[in-house]
Amino acid sequence: MNRRLVRTMIVTLVTTSCVIWTIHLFDWRQIGATLTRVKWFFFLASGFALVICAFGLRGLRWLIVLGLPINGRRLYLSFCANGAASGLASLTPLQLGEILKIRMVPQRDNDGWQQAIAGFFVERALDLAGVVGMGLCGLALHFGQKWLAILALLLPAWGGQLLYFLGPLTRHLPTRVQDYGKLLHHYKRITFSSLITVLLWLVYAALWWTAISAMNVSIAFDQISLLLGGVMLTVTASMTPGGLGVAELGSQGVLLWLGRSHLDAEAAAIAVRLLTPLLALSGSLCMLLLMLFNKHTKNLGRTPSQRR
Repeated sequence: MNRRLVRTMIVTLVTTSCVIWTIHLFDWRQIGATLTRVKWFFFLASGFALVICAFGLRGLRWLIVLGLPINGRRLYLSFCANGAASGLASLTPLQLGEILKIRMVPQRDNDGWQQAIAGFFVERALDLAGVVGMGLCGLALHFGQKWLAILALLLPAWGGQLLYFLGPLTRHLPTRVQDYGKLLHHYKRITFSSLITVLLWLVYAALWWTAISAMNVSIAFDQISLLLGGVMLTVTASMTPGGLGVAELGSQGVLLWLGRSHLDAEAAAIAVRLLTPLLALSGSLCMLLLMLFNKHTKNLGRTPSQRR
């Protein structure tokens, strides 16, 4: 049997199973009543603004990680490419869609692919620290440990320092791999990128708070940070498309553990799932803007006779 056909059948089976599982998770009568009271304008307006802010921070971080000079053109391209990749990542297993930005975003002039791949893995490590830090921050606040919560929130910053500390150890790697570790020797780039990561995950926390509040569910910062950290950690490790089924079950589990009602837990799970189309549509818009920009740039490079 054709391997491509087997992969397609497996993906279809997994996706269908996740959809069926997700449908059976909810009391749809109560959810239907809740959806009629959603503050849609607040959700869409605030959510879109926060998504654009997150895409902008990702675009800026990418340029800093690679050590590229920051100007309007590069920042615009990096914003669009990171937005498109983030939108795609929200739909793919393990959020692997984000890897496409290595191809789409500006590269270093000299090192090219090696530094881009290294930069991608550095960002993934910092984002993992951001997710874990958010979860630990919420857990510490839940038990009244404010100072531990602050330290946990800054986990990407500590992780960045650790990456720089491990940089000299890359000389023990095989010669052909050592070039990928050059990025870890740049202290300022690693440090600034890690601080932007802290800010980035605070923006994501605000985005989740906006979505859940739009469902008329009040939620505190300790609860939202624990929810964000716990759910995103499971979604990132999930093989299901967009964490379908896993995100909903995780959201309900965390909020029920925090003592919230079943109705609040279900409404929050729906709110988290509503962020997927918002991210995907915003990412599609960024992809369209990137394509139009590239087309415009290509047309400018042609002679008048070639444009006819």
